Parts: sequence; C-alpha cells; structure tokens
Amino acid sequence: MSVEPQVWPVLDDAAMHGPLGEWVALAAGYTEADPAAVLATGLVATGVAAGNLSYMRAGNARQAASLFALIVADTPKANRGLSWAIVRELVIAIDPHLGATRTLGGLGSGRGVIDALVGPPPHGVERTGPPPFPGANDRLLVIEPGFVRALATAAKPTSSLQMLIRNAWSGERLEVAGRGRKAIADRHHIGVVAHATLDQLGSSLSLTNAAASLINRFLFVLARRQGAIVDEGNVPTELTRDFASLISKNLAKSRSAGQLQRTPDADELWRDAYARLAEDDPGGLLGIALARGSRHAMRLSLVYALCDGSPVVDVHHVQAALAFWGYCRASAELILAGRQRDLAGELLAALEAAGAAGLTLSEQIDYFGRNVPAERLKEARRSLEAAGLVASTRERRSPAGRPATITRAIRIQRGAIPG
Repeated sequence: MSVEPQVWPVLDDAAMHGPLGEWVALAAGYTEADPAAVLATGLVATGVAAGNLSYMRAGNARQAASLFALIVADTPKANRGLSWAIVRELVIAIDPHLGATRTLGGLGSGRGVIDALVGPPPHGVERTGPPPFPGANDRLLVIEPGFVRALATAAKPTSSLQMLIRNAWSGERLEVAGRGRKAIADRHHIGVVAHATLDQLGSSLSLTNAAASLINRFLFVLARRQGAIVDEGNVPTELTRDFASLISKNLAKSRSAGQLQRTPDADELWRDAYARLAEDDPGGLLGIALARGSRHAMRLSLVYALCDGSPVVDVHHVQAALAFWGYCRASAELILAGRQRDLAGELLAALEAAGAAGLTLSEQIDYFGRNVPAERLKEARRSLEAAGLVASTRERRSPAGRPATITRAIRIQRGAIPG
C-alpha cells in the first residue's frame, strides 16, 4: 500500500522555525531521510531534553513538552530508522546524559519503561556522576521500532501497556503488574517516537481495537525516502554540533521558566486557531485520531519556544506548531483513508448521520447497497456495540408497526472519546 505522490502532505516552511528547524532544513541536503520525520523526531527528543519544569496549562492540568510521534513510512524502502540515527547524534551532542542513560529501545510490556525511571540503568549502561539538573532522571526518550507489535501487546486483556501509554502522555502515575509485584512511577517526563509502515498498520487501526485508545496520543507523520544518496548520506558532524550547542544553551536558559504564557499577539492567533481545532471532528476513526489536536499543537508551540530559549510563547512558535500539526493532520487523513475498507467505521458514520432516528437492520443493509453480506455487517455492528459506540434496541417506530431492531450512535463528545 502506498500513497499517491500528488496527494502527499506538504510541510509548510513555518514548521522549520528556530535552530531545530534550521538544522533539519540544512541536514536535508545530506540524507535520504524525510525532513518531516527528522523534524518530528527532533521535536520529541528536544521536548524530553527540556524536562518538565517548564510547562503550559490546559484543562486544569500541566502540559509539559511531552510529545509522542508515529513515523509512518510509505514503503519499507523508506528506511524508517534513518531519521532517528540522525537525531540521535543531535541528542547526544545536546545532552549526553539523555543520550547515554535516558533513552530506551522499545515500549515492550511497559515494565522496562518503569524500570528505566525508578530501577537500575539499562543493561550495559553505567551512570557516571550525578544528573545534570533536578528531574533529569525523570526523563525518558523511547524509540519504538515496532508500533504494530506494541498495539498487539496493548490489546491483550492482561496487558498494562495501553494504560501506561495513556498515562505517560498525560503525565499521570504509571503502574505495571508482574514479577510478583506492581511497579510504579509517579515522576516521569516521557517522549515516544514509534515507527511503522502503511502496510504494517493495515488492519491494526480500527474503531474497535486497542488503537482507538492510543492513536490520539500520537502525532501521525508520513515519511518517504528523499531520493538516492550514496550510503544513505551523512549529515556533517560539525553541522550537528553547532546547532546542538545552540539548542543546548537555549534549553538550559528556559528549562526552569515555570509556566509559560503566550504574548498578546500569540494569544489572539491561538484563540482563532483553537476554534478551528475544536470544530475539526470528521467522525469515525479519523475523528478519534484528531481529538487531541489542540493539546498537541499547544505542546508543539511549547517545544518551539523552549528550543528558542524563550520565556514566552510568541506568534512564530504558535505558527510553527500549527504548521507542523497541519502536516500531521494531513498524514492521519491519508493513512486512515488508505486502509482496507473499515466496515465498522462506515456503519458508525451512517448511524451518526441518521441521528436520533437510527437505522433498522434492513436500512443498514440498504445503506451498503445490499452488497455487504449480512453476517459481516452483523460483526461490524457487534464490534461497535462492544466498544460502546452504538446501541441497539427492539421497538416500534409507530403504534401499528411491527417491532424492529433499531441501532443508534451514542454521541461521542470530545471529553468522552475512547481513551
């Protein structure tokens, strides 16, 4: 499965703001890696490097610079790991402590995440000296090369991974049972970069499986190979070190800024953008995937500000965040539209359109032009009922009519979206 080039999302130049964006733009000439994937990975990594002492607020909760990104390659040839290989050098140069002891290879069952926060250092890694600043050991950058595998683990009834991912993004307590005791981490600041291909995602994304509880924590980022460069290209070490030095100084300057506020002009821009983000609800799985768009955009603006060493979030930080979110939104739409037919999603959309009247079983069959086997439609309806998205009742539409089974969509409010 691949996305046609003519509909591939375009990364607006505004997203390349600041030292991180400038480094990504210059590095693009030396590598096959997609600039969007490099920028996404860099934003997650610098957000972790910043720590959680600087934050914004939304919904009466702290919103620190914690980002989760899902890099989705159009084909295996796109070399998904290349973007991380490039950013890894930047991370080590920005913060050797983060690069050496606060980076974890994979989510696993979730236990390794908590062990990395409260237990011994990763196998084979020795901690040398104290952490560079308070809270440095609460940070963790997770690189998950197999997102589909993580979804399969999270879907198991006995797995704690689904709740761990949700709480890690929200900054809430992490708990994982196993090994005879429950592992708990109360203090953490986690960023995740996950990888998958369009083919791998396939049937792993649906309204009714574990994906519905997890996907709106992730920024969807489509990536593809940028031409052919001998040996996949090599970003000059000097270029990376120069920008890493600037970013490191800026992060140190803004790391303990506390709660960041927007400037008046940035606040006016954000108010207009927030209204559009709040109204962006296409329904179905895409609607769920976009449900936390405003939170993602807010956190992105914070990371851009911290990389600038700014004590406030200014207009260009909001513009950069909205530009990058625009790419993520377009990516999500193409990724979800490119899946095999999601019968459950189509049925839910039809039921939502029917409103309070709902649809009888016969009307549901008619909606699909009587081209979908009744048994497949029944399975789709049952999966939606099990997920709490629709409900069926036996009733008469008129006093003289015969009883019929009528299915109605349960209105999904933004605060009650699954997960």
